[in-house]
Amino acid sequence: MRVLVIELKKLFSGKVFLLIIAAVFTLNAYLMFRTANSGEAVSTDYQKIYDVLDEMTDEEKLDWLDEQLSDFSQATQYKWTAMAELRDECESVLTYKDFLESIDSQAKSMTSISIFAKPDTFNYRSILKTPPAYKNVQDVVPGFDRSQGIILATDNSFTDILCGFIVLFAVLSVMLSDREQGMSGLLFSLKRGRGYLLLTKLATLGVTVFLAVLLLCAENIFISSYLYGLGDLSRPIQSLSGFIGCNLKINIWQYLILYVLFKFIAIFCIGVVLSLIAVNTKNTVSFYGISATILVIEGVLYALIHPLSIYSVFHYINIIAFTKVNEIFCNYKNINFFEYPVPLIPTSISALLIFTLVGGGLSAYIYSKKRNLEFRKIGLKMKYGRSNKVHSQIWYTLYKSLILQKGALVIALFIAVAGFMSHNFMKKYDPSDVYYQYYTEKTKGPINADTIEFFENESARFSDLQSQLNEIQQNEPNNYTKMNELSKQLAPNMGFVPAYERLQQIKNIDGAYMFYDTGYKRAFGKAGYDDDMKYALAAVLLLVFLVSPLIANDNKYKMSFIISSTTSGKRSYLRRNVLAVAIYGLLAALLWIVPYSVTVSQYYGHSGLGGSLRSITDFISLPVNMKVWQYLLLVAVLRTLFVILSALVMLWVSSRCRNTTAAVLINFAIFALPIIIYLLGAKAMVNVGFCPLLSVNAISNNTSMVNIVILTSFIGVLFFITMRNKEYKNEKNR
Repeated sequence: MRVLVIELKKLFSGKVFLLIIAAVFTLNAYLMFRTANSGEAVSTDYQKIYDVLDEMTDEEKLDWLDEQLSDFSQATQYKWTAMAELRDECESVLTYKDFLESIDSQAKSMTSISIFAKPDTFNYRSILKTPPAYKNVQDVVPGFDRSQGIILATDNSFTDILCGFIVLFAVLSVMLSDREQGMSGLLFSLKRGRGYLLLTKLATLGVTVFLAVLLLCAENIFISSYLYGLGDLSRPIQSLSGFIGCNLKINIWQYLILYVLFKFIAIFCIGVVLSLIAVNTKNTVSFYGISATILVIEGVLYALIHPLSIYSVFHYINIIAFTKVNEIFCNYKNINFFEYPVPLIPTSISALLIFTLVGGGLSAYIYSKKRNLEFRKIGLKMKYGRSNKVHSQIWYTLYKSLILQKGALVIALFIAVAGFMSHNFMKKYDPSDVYYQYYTEKTKGPINADTIEFFENESARFSDLQSQLNEIQQNEPNNYTKMNELSKQLAPNMGFVPAYERLQQIKNIDGAYMFYDTGYKRAFGKAGYDDDMKYALAAVLLLVFLVSPLIANDNKYKMSFIISSTTSGKRSYLRRNVLAVAIYGLLAALLWIVPYSVTVSQYYGHSGLGGSLRSITDFISLPVNMKVWQYLLLVAVLRTLFVILSALVMLWVSSRCRNTTAAVLINFAIFALPIIIYLLGAKAMVNVGFCPLLSVNAISNNTSMVNIVILTSFIGVLFFITMRNKEYKNEKNR
């Protein structure tokens, strides 16, 4: 118990860890409010309706909602989408008995159909198992009440992601800090310095995870109660929206307890997996690389395998799926386990407990059997095919980073990530954009008299068609055939109008071209996409894991004294690391810019490169009349320079840290965390730190100079600290 208390004190005494916890709770609260008020119907719309419904019976509530939905004069008083949603919920509650009866009737009818009536198939066995699963809820009487608060509190991905950050940093602090500080050799020699110590560390991790889950869930419940209200918590779980198919006979407050316990075990299981990786890896970079690989694989399996697939076991028995508690309990499901249906809920609970216990036990066993992590045996190995050639100093710097510190593994992983991002790039289908592409591609090239004449003729044609349609609607309102035919002919007008309006705006600009510019708008951040920040996150994470160990790992082993005494000295050492970091920055920029450019070109084309940038209406007020290809090149060069600048700042952070873990945490907090927060929904973060520079779009699209001031101040502070440290060292040497 004493060791556990000491481990907890050591964990929570870290300022960085406490800062991360504070940031997580603040961001979680912000995202809760933003989610509740980002849809078409906001929390106040539901509150207004519930205030009227509270004193009614369920039947009266349904009648009132039907009446309001059929009375269009009330549309301004109550939100239509909110009423429609609540009406469907109320109807499902009132028809719960019919739902249970339909399960039996569907099972009977489906077993009589030839394609389902094969006894040796999963479908047949699953159909037979479903009706008995609902026997214990036959007497349940759900009630219609406020559901949105409970659903918001329990069904959001950002809370899981934020809780995952706490787990990751807890594992780093609890499992790797002793190794980073060179304490492993001392701890291994103690009586309880192996298996018992590892189990205590896992217990510390468990306490931390439990507190994090409990407090985050409490925060979610409190905010949801304020926004929507929670309703009667003693009503059956089937009363909640989306839980009509749950076969558990429990109340909502009982489900909340079950939710917290299951969520805790699921998050703790992820922590145990990370701990097992930490025990089996030799350095921090390997830990990050292997952890990211496993989590990416699990995420891909969860996302790509369909729940009804014969491989659905890999979709459900998955550490990512375990965190989706509502999806597990909201409905009775069977997993296809080699053509045998296995109930999802008991299977998930059993698998989760087995993964956690086996992972924890295996971690303790491996840790207790490992050799001293700081002082390894010196063995003689035959080195075939290796020469004694003396390489350049930069070669050894890259060898240390890529081979000894496992940087090559990180690069390989992020090349795969870049390929995955390009593979999953999507162009949303928009009929108006399809027609817009047709007209811009048909008239692509410099704007001349023929271009203007074509658009004027089309404009006259659409005006004539619209006049004919209006005339038929007035004189022949029942002539649907003719009206449908004219409507089809008018359909391209939805794309013609924006193309025609664009022509009117740019036709007098020197060097103006007509071309399909939707892809350029997307790439330049004008179309509402976050491509720049998504690819910037991948580039930043690559650099964080590559650059952070470079000098911090040498600081860990006090190599500065040896380096300073060599012929080349410290300056050459710094120059080599700066050159290596510049190479990594260039690589990260290329892994971002090249795949993205190729992908956008494949989906949107690349016509109009020689035209004026002001041909794109978003740039019509640009004071410099540059060509599109020149602006593309400028953005690529700026992003490359700013990525390299970010890498150099990461190197400076690495030089100030005593171990790799601290360098990774600080660099992650400075560079990656603001981008992640932005992608989670806090759009104001695009103006914070290095985000505007990495994006470049944020600088060109925003007239405010706040982001530049913030960045300049940040760099100024770093420069001031560096100069003060140099002055302090000079005075000390005197």
